[in-house]
Amino acid sequence: MNKKIKILIIDDEDIILKSCLRILGQENYQIDTAYSGDEGLKRAGEKEYDIVITDIKMPGLSGMEVLSTLRKTKPEVTVIIFTGFATVENTREALKMGAFDYIPKPFTKEELKSVVENAVKSREEHSDAAMLDLMAIVSHEMKSPVSAVHTTAETLYRGYLGNLDNEQQKTVEKILRNCQYLEDIIRNYIDLSKMDLDNLEAFTQRIDLAGDVIQPALDIPEYRENLKKMPIVAAEIPAKPFIIGDPNLLKIVVNNLLNNAIKYGAPETPITVACEENAGNYIVSIHNQGVGISKADIEERLFKKFSRLRQKGTEGVKGSGLGLYICKKIIEKHQGRMWVESEVGKHATFYFSIPRC
Repeated sequence: MNKKIKILIIDDEDIILKSCLRILGQENYQIDTAYSGDEGLKRAGEKEYDIVITDIKMPGLSGMEVLSTLRKTKPEVTVIIFTGFATVENTREALKMGAFDYIPKPFTKEELKSVVENAVKSREEHSDAAMLDLMAIVSHEMKSPVSAVHTTAETLYRGYLGNLDNEQQKTVEKILRNCQYLEDIIRNYIDLSKMDLDNLEAFTQRIDLAGDVIQPALDIPEYRENLKKMPIVAAEIPAKPFIIGDPNLLKIVVNNLLNNAIKYGAPETPITVACEENAGNYIVSIHNQGVGISKADIEERLFKKFSRLRQKGTEGVKGSGLGLYICKKIIEKHQGRMWVESEVGKHATFYFSIPRC
């Protein structure tokens, strides 16, 4: 947990407050207490809390009134209720009003910790989901104008509007590199938002790994006609390698790996794509000749979120640090695994395995 979760506990029983402090005080929480609903609302108005735990039955302002007020004035706060009257009606009413969960009295140490931990996790996941949604929306909006700039720059670079001198060519190359960087970020954020919305239970489609996933990626013009003039060679791909999975997510993996093979490859050297069957799995490999990846980067940075490699020869190459993280997560969702074999300054081969249908 990166920051301390701020919790306010409201209860008129001193023993309950002391028990909560003893149990939750061992965790990374910042805890305040109040002996009444009025005092609790006053504290909540003076300080920002992540979670409020309140008793339902108290002298003066009841827990239900505290819940109702917080829903109106502090809708971002997660509210949990204590109740010694854990009837179906009380629970249903509190949940309808927006309570996250309830803890019946008397409670055990495990019950209290479990509900609070679930509330913290829910807040974190909701925050991540909201951020991913925002990133996806912004990325979609940026996609078309960046692609237009890239296409225009490529038209200039290829000399369709007249020959460029050396300085002009260097400037256009810089524009193309930055367009590629922006397109990578856009694609990765969109991919990440899709990936987090999918779940393994939905993967019930029987697909042809070669025809539905690998070949469509190989047919993409920007890969087939890349500016580095690196030919893409398909080798050893069995006929109809059937698997169970999501073809769109798996295309994300192959596209990312092909894009990286071009980005970090040596000009005019081949990229080899292969697929073979082994021990009940299909293993797809994408090999390039280029800067390679050091053992330290493979062990410490590769496949980690927002992690960028420190490899010699990649100084001018920009990236989001999300592509390989996304690939690994997608393959793991398909009950497979991903790994790499490489020699610095010579080559790199990325592999992923998927169970055969």
